[in-house]
Amino acid sequence: MCPEPQDLPGDDPEVGRWLRERLPRHPAPPQLRAAVRRVLMPEEGKPRWRWAWLAPSVAALATAMLMVMWMATGLPVIGSVDPIQQISRAVVTEHARMLSWAQREPDVVPAALPRVMEESGVILNWVFTGDEQIRLVNAQPTYVEGHRGMSLGYMDRDGHAVTYVIVPSGGVPLPEQGRVQIDRWRPLIRRENGFSLIVWKDKGLLCVLVSALVSEDDVARLKEYFVKVRSQTELSPVF
Repeated sequence: MCPEPQDLPGDDPEVGRWLRERLPRHPAPPQLRAAVRRVLMPEEGKPRWRWAWLAPSVAALATAMLMVMWMATGLPVIGSVDPIQQISRAVVTEHARMLSWAQREPDVVPAALPRVMEESGVILNWVFTGDEQIRLVNAQPTYVEGHRGMSLGYMDRDGHAVTYVIVPSGGVPLPEQGRVQIDRWRPLIRRENGFSLIVWKDKGLLCVLVSALVSEDDVARLKEYFVKVRSQTELSPVF
């Protein structure tokens, strides 16, 4: 039963007594009494319910983070590019740039080499200047992937342009896959955007021969040019 209401100061006692005598009084439902008792008299030592979720939630979050980290290590890196592919694309661009330069007479190019070597930082002890099949027609300093280098432009008797690009290797390894035996060397052969490239290392420098020779017969011809350039050009070591 609810306690009887008390008269407040200023109330009419006769009206209060009249209301208590005539208004019915009902006991509070057991659920309501229990709820009021829990609020007014909480049990000592009982943990608050609103914090009960914290520990399992933190544990679940930590487990989820570990799973995400474990899965991330097995995913491929989006946007990662093979360094050889980057260099190959840059060399193709350099080949196109060399084609835009005016060709020089073969006897004029050797005279320009000292200036090109000074500006490029690439020193040639001797260089293949050409024969009856292919001849050196241009030499220019260049930048490939942020490295100073040298480009030597050749033209064969059928009008095919071949560019020989020499830059510091920068620690870029050459993969075994794609290497072929050409004479006594095993360079890497690649195709990039309709161009053929022969890639090798010499004296700490990365060397690339690039041309639009892409058919089977044309690639065989490019291999012949590689042997000529590789055997008759000597680079000074890079320290």
